[in-house]
Amino acid sequence: MSDRLPVFLIDLDSVLVEPIGYRMAIQSTLAYFTERMGLCDLYPGEDVIASLEAINMTSEWDITPILLASIFEALLEQNMSLNLPGDLLAACETVRRASVNAPALDYSSLPKILGGNFKPGMEYASLAFELNHFGAANPPYPLLVEHPLLNALLLNTRSLDGALTTRVFQHFTLGSKRFEQLTGLPRLFDSDSYLEKYDQLLLSSSARDLLLENWKSRKLGAAIYTARPSLPEKDSATSFHYSPEAEVALETLGLTELPLIGAGKIGWLAERMNVPAHEFAKPSPVQALAAIAAAVTRQTGASLRAAADLHLNSKLSLFKDLPALSIHVFEDSGGNAASVRRAVEQLNLAGLSCTFTAWGIGENPAKQQALLKAGAKLVPEVNQAIQLALDVEGL
Repeated sequence: MSDRLPVFLIDLDSVLVEPIGYRMAIQSTLAYFTERMGLCDLYPGEDVIASLEAINMTSEWDITPILLASIFEALLEQNMSLNLPGDLLAACETVRRASVNAPALDYSSLPKILGGNFKPGMEYASLAFELNHFGAANPPYPLLVEHPLLNALLLNTRSLDGALTTRVFQHFTLGSKRFEQLTGLPRLFDSDSYLEKYDQLLLSSSARDLLLENWKSRKLGAAIYTARPSLPEKDSATSFHYSPEAEVALETLGLTELPLIGAGKIGWLAERMNVPAHEFAKPSPVQALAAIAAAVTRQTGASLRAAADLHLNSKLSLFKDLPALSIHVFEDSGGNAASVRRAVEQLNLAGLSCTFTAWGIGENPAKQQALLKAGAKLVPEVNQAIQLALDVEGL
């Protein structure tokens, strides 16, 4: 066992859990609306979702309304006489009364149109709205240009009391009971949490117990480091822009004791520092710095502020009191593994003593190439990686 304190930063999706519930929630959300149109299931399938993810459209709060807008566009192409109102449910009822056939759907142009205009920090739903609303040469929905229905579909998708598509989607991901408790809004329908019900756990109970045993005995520091939506720090005035999806996964995994640095906490920090959230979130080293500090100190709020202070002002604050560290990251993304490496380099330049090891999780060839480029050691699954890291540290 070395004199360095081992620190484990562990990603969530595709590392600790296989996020099947999200895919099923997209499908059920689309079905919620197409059933009200009198149409069949129009879920486009994994290839279409993958094509959107390939242009970095990774939020279901973007994917779902963009797919639904495409359905309305296709309906208008086949039924030019449809007079769709601006209210989403009323538009669904208009389609139902018209007794139209299911439209032929072609999503092939969306990645090029949207991806070619994307810049870091943009929300894809808002980008699609702007391209359609402000006279772009090649709008994604030419038959819905300036149409008020797009307001209902593509605006306010990041607020649980905003876009109806988001509210419906969150009923499926969180479950209707948790949605009602979180927001104080009446449930629209009853649903179990798809994240609890369908996400596949990749962490074995034995690996979890071994991790927690070493963490509780303070032989190592550990934190969950994820882009999944989460709750903010406890001083937040409203929860409408935050969703406890990371917390749901940790409850299911039995890892609620570990510090969590999720998207909600990064959003909370960015709001208080008056900085766009994407400047602090993965693959920014700020989220990695916060996770490193939280893994050691077990305090998330102070760690978040210290990470921002180091990144923006070169002030060490609580980092100056950290011991020598042996930092391990468990990731399925080469870009995110590289961001932890940059955080470690930043700490070493500031005078700390840190080593770095990346464990690349999974067997997807494209992801493996990116992980190798980031210097990761490839391991097919997280349980083996955790055991290997513990062996390296003599634990």
